[in-house]
Amino acid sequence: MKIIFLDIDGVLATHKEFITNRTKFQTKHPEAMEIRIPYPFNPGCVKVFNEILDETNAIIVLSSDWRFHWDLKDLNKIFKFNGVKKSPIAITDKMKRKLSSDLEDDRSYQIKKYIDEMVPDTWVAIDDLNLSSLGPNFIQTKDTEGLKQTGLKNKIIKILNSDSVPTNI
Repeated sequence: MKIIFLDIDGVLATHKEFITNRTKFQTKHPEAMEIRIPYPFNPGCVKVFNEILDETNAIIVLSSDWRFHWDLKDLNKIFKFNGVKKSPIAITDKMKRKLSSDLEDDRSYQIKKYIDEMVPDTWVAIDDLNLSSLGPNFIQTKDTEGLKQTGLKNKIIKILNSDSVPTNI
């Protein structure tokens, strides 16, 4: 099993989409209002992500904060609305590591916990936050470029299509 731990903001939706006039977007797309999509994904990022999915046949586990606001059924609608070929099949744990932990620490902990429980053949975590504690299977994006960032697609594909078993983190 190949897993992509996916953040949305800064990966599929760049800063440009995040600052979109949400009222205008939802007025133009009533179906977006119906399922509470706040803003669209970036079409260029979606294109790259679909190519990664085609090349790797990986499954998606959502690690994004979007998991706090939508269930898998709604996330499926959101991903389809945005033209993503696959939807998340699961989300990482919503529990914080400890009361004083920060967002990066929590997200890294939740991904590590999922890996320990599911033991994937290989995995990659894609996020604009600094999750470098995850080691070489972590890919950081710039929030202004997301997955369109030069070289990321090939790096992600190489990790996911690697025959080596990921090291413990």
